[in-house]
Amino acid sequence: MFLRGKVFQMIALTAVVLIIAAINTPQMFNIYNIRQLLLNITIAGIFICGVSPLLMSGGIDFAGTAIGNCGAVAFAMLFVNNVGTPWWVWVVPALIIGGLMGAINAFFVIKLNMMAFIATMAMASIWQALVTWLVKSVAIPIPAGPFTRLSAVFVFDTIPLFFIVMIVLVFIYSVILIKTSFGRSVLMCGGNASAARLAGLKPNKVRTILFINSGVVAALGGMVRASQTRLGSHMTLSGLQPHMSAFIASILGGVSFFGGSGSLAGGFFGVALINTLSYSLLAMGVDVWVNGLINGSLLIIALTIDDVSRRMRMRRLGIKAGSNNLTMPGMSR
Repeated sequence: MFLRGKVFQMIALTAVVLIIAAINTPQMFNIYNIRQLLLNITIAGIFICGVSPLLMSGGIDFAGTAIGNCGAVAFAMLFVNNVGTPWWVWVVPALIIGGLMGAINAFFVIKLNMMAFIATMAMASIWQALVTWLVKSVAIPIPAGPFTRLSAVFVFDTIPLFFIVMIVLVFIYSVILIKTSFGRSVLMCGGNASAARLAGLKPNKVRTILFINSGVVAALGGMVRASQTRLGSHMTLSGLQPHMSAFIASILGGVSFFGGSGSLAGGFFGVALINTLSYSLLAMGVDVWVNGLINGSLLIIALTIDDVSRRMRMRRLGIKAGSNNLTMPGMSR
């Protein structure tokens, strides 16, 4: 019921933002602005499929944007250096590279038991440095063709093709999390790893899979952005920071920072709220710095609500909040 309420809250708040924007800047609602808004939601929406499940399991990964940049560059280099080969041939190798990077992140966090937010921030810096060195800080142009034209395909002349792809991904991941034994094990491992082990589950294995998935999803997001910009660059996603947007949206949408609860639907509508608010403020002529202020404030509010909700749940169970031996998200337990 709580998670369902979170989804409705995100939808209601998004509707309020749209109404206010419509009153203040009715010219915002033209086909081109709607297209751009949906494109903005698309990238962060894709990242939700990697960020939210990992958070639900009690993990966290801050290397997503850097891995996305690597995925975009890997695809561009393979595609440009193999002229005549269909573009889709090189999608799988780029996704594999993203998955391997996620696996390396998992090694440091799970095998070496490092704190996830420190280890993945360090790896983000390393991945970003390596991809910058690889391209010598020069973007790789992607020739116009079927791949770049994907970002210009609109259903009913309004809805981007990639937005539909993102919706399908969110739906598939939601079904996996809700209807499959693996999905249920994600929440069990995040809620209480010790109890999950006693039930025969393997929390470390679950989180390793989710770290790999996070890398694969990030690489996919990088390729989608490369199609939009027609460039494979070490800065493909750095300006958007979709991984951080997905993280904030997940917490806003009801995914607990400490794992064990949440839904992909809540995260998706959190993305819709953040991007709608950002784009509406831009359309209304509000200074750009206000977006950063609002996003940071939303994250603080969401974390506060998450902590209060957690303490209330623990109190109902008769557990003292100060004696629960919680570790930081992502550490092996």
